[in-house]
Amino acid sequence: MRLVIACVSTHEERFRKAMGVKQKAEAKKELAAKRRQLTQAERRIEELDRLFKSIYEDNANGKISDSRFQMLSDDYEQEQEELREKLLQLNEEILQQEEQAENIDRFICKVRKYLDLDELMPAVLNDMVKAVYVHTPDKSNGHREQQIDISYDLVGILPASLLGNLSNGETA
Repeated sequence: MRLVIACVSTHEERFRKAMGVKQKAEAKKELAAKRRQLTQAERRIEELDRLFKSIYEDNANGKISDSRFQMLSDDYEQEQEELREKLLQLNEEILQQEEQAENIDRFICKVRKYLDLDELMPAVLNDMVKAVYVHTPDKSNGHREQQIDISYDLVGILPASLLGNLSNGETA
């Protein structure tokens, strides 16, 4: 915990950049793709509304039979419902990705609160740590080794390489 607090507080900008790079490289492409999908789904919903009106008028004018109208109507409504569900899902995913950048800043603010941490208190753990994962012991090299991963609130598990690079003055 002290290492994380020291690295993050001492090298805020590099931490922000390293975490941003970790997220931005892949997330920027995904975010753009999701926004395109969102726009396409919205356009298709509007197009389906126009098609539905058109087949309604065709049915009213006797150009298509009632059974044909019902079949087309059901298909359009089903497609619209699927698209609306997809829109909700895409909006949620976009919001989550946009919040990730804000989470880095919130995590840095939390770290600043504990710069003078002398003793690990339950309140600090509750505030900073989301989960602790204790892996099964490994005795393959003759010594018992046990990996422990700490998932921090707002940023998740910080790779040891990231912390090492920050403490050595490098960027990830």
